[in-house]
Amino acid sequence: MNTKSSNSAYGEIETAFKTMLSFDNEQDQLELDAKIIMAKFLEKVQEISTQKGLKKKDLAEKIGTSASYITQLYRGHKLLNLMTLAKLQRALEIEFDVAIKGTNQIKNPINEEISGAYLKPRYASDKSGEFTKRPQR
Repeated sequence: MNTKSSNSAYGEIETAFKTMLSFDNEQDQLELDAKIIMAKFLEKVQEISTQKGLKKKDLAEKIGTSASYITQLYRGHKLLNLMTLAKLQRALEIEFDVAIKGTNQIKNPINEEISGAYLKPRYASDKSGEFTKRPQR
């Protein structure tokens, strides 16, 4: 195998990938970024679902949606929203943890005290720890 042609082919492949993954407009780039973030969450959901022996149909039933919707999420035809993410978290009895990479300067300002200060005026907690929305005044 000729190393020169191998390096040339590698360069051509790298250029092709960069071209394929670059966009002319910001909206397309943002959509790709959103799908990558969603894929990271769904990878974990799939991992836990498999461990628990849940099929997509079972998972859909647990969160009150259709198996078709779950399939559309996994195929990237629909974007995962935070409400669905919260339902998945509850259904699988897990908690997602968010990490930020790229800077050491960002500290997580959210703690129990701050969370409580936010939730207390908006939600009431029953003895089981479940929160229900307080009526608007």
